[in-house]
Amino acid sequence: MNEQQARAVLLVKAVETAATVDTCLSPAQRDAATAAALAAAPQPPSEARRLAWTEAFIVRRAERLLADALVRQPRLSALQGDAWLMTLLRWGLPPLGLLAGLVSEFWVSPQAIDLLSPALSLFVGWNLLVFVGLALWAVRGLFVHTNPANRWGLALAKLAWPRAWSRPVWAMARSFQRDWMRLAGPATSARLAGTLHLSAALCAVGMVAALLAKGLFTEFRVGWQSQWLSAEHMHLLFATVGQWLGAAPVSLDDMVRLERGAGAVKADGSIWVVWWGRLLLLGVAAPRLVLAGLSFWRARRALQRLHLDLSDPYFVRLLADYGGPATTAVVLPYSHHLTASGERGLAKAVRERFGPSATPQLLPPVAYGDAVPALPPAPRGQQRQIIVLFGLAATPEQETHAGLVRQVAAAGAVEVWLDSSAFSAHLAPGARAARLAEREALWREVLGTVPVRVWSLEAEHDPA
Repeated sequence: MNEQQARAVLLVKAVETAATVDTCLSPAQRDAATAAALAAAPQPPSEARRLAWTEAFIVRRAERLLADALVRQPRLSALQGDAWLMTLLRWGLPPLGLLAGLVSEFWVSPQAIDLLSPALSLFVGWNLLVFVGLALWAVRGLFVHTNPANRWGLALAKLAWPRAWSRPVWAMARSFQRDWMRLAGPATSARLAGTLHLSAALCAVGMVAALLAKGLFTEFRVGWQSQWLSAEHMHLLFATVGQWLGAAPVSLDDMVRLERGAGAVKADGSIWVVWWGRLLLLGVAAPRLVLAGLSFWRARRALQRLHLDLSDPYFVRLLADYGGPATTAVVLPYSHHLTASGERGLAKAVRERFGPSATPQLLPPVAYGDAVPALPPAPRGQQRQIIVLFGLAATPEQETHAGLVRQVAAAGAVEVWLDSSAFSAHLAPGARAARLAEREALWREVLGTVPVRVWSLEAEHDPA
């Protein structure tokens, strides 16, 4: 699935899961789109090709529904591509980096080559720190798997959305952007990382161009001004770096002669322009261009191979009646026991959430403080959804309850369900709604850092 197809699917998902879905799509339009998508290609006989058919069915249905939705709500077309602010960053930062390189060196030392130029030295030093940080991050990635939250991407997209949008359109936009950053966040990060690397490379090129341009109209005065660095220190620094650059060797006598610029001659200007040019091009521009190329390649490759999370309840419900895989809901109660009526209510909630073919698999309750048991795999040909079940009456704890959910989340798709039946039974009818909302808000606050959905069994709506 490519980028445009994925955007269409997630945009239609945002529309269909919105409270105001009927203002964009009618039930007849949804039924017609589903029938047309099913008629376009028969279901494959083998399980091996079922995933490809499933994604193709979802894409065909979404593309037709998106065309219908845009007729009623044309403002949604702004979400079919990158936000204008993201596009501005991608195309505006590289020329801005080139301009910054040109201006900085002209501004700091317009008629001289300062061997300790603040602009050049700080720029090279900053890039060295970036290279060291990237190397440490790559080593850390070998041992720790991290999923970027991409909150900055959502924030940038929000800044670019038109303020004239109505509240329902804003709700759809937020829902779409959360899903999009979850699906394509790493690719978006790689694309912007490539832009930053390219901008830094062009900044280095701009500094070299500034050095060469100044030499056309000015005879350089070469030297440095420093209270602490003597000719011996400078010789050690530049001789060591020069060996790596393959530059002409620098003697101690040369550095003594150049100290404070008193003994510089015209030929020194050409030598040190070449020296700094080599350092900027080989030490900064070349590595940054390589990193930019790798980042753009990773982003393009990722955006051409996007795969939907078919365990999402939206897709599970959509596919339940059209040949999609059945869902086994593995329910793990934590310090919570269900009554017989509670088990029947759980089975009904599972079918409502994941489709009529979904079946619950209730595990023995985990006692408070016990470790997470091994979770059973999904039966052959089915997909598994893990549900951690808590009682709403329990006081949520970051170390205990949120820690347990984080452990379970490492095993697959997870939802948190809150059973409010026992808690609400002891509440007065007049205060019941307020107390339930207050308690559920407390749970959401504790589980806010956990990437799961919170589902209340007795809620009238999905708070996820």
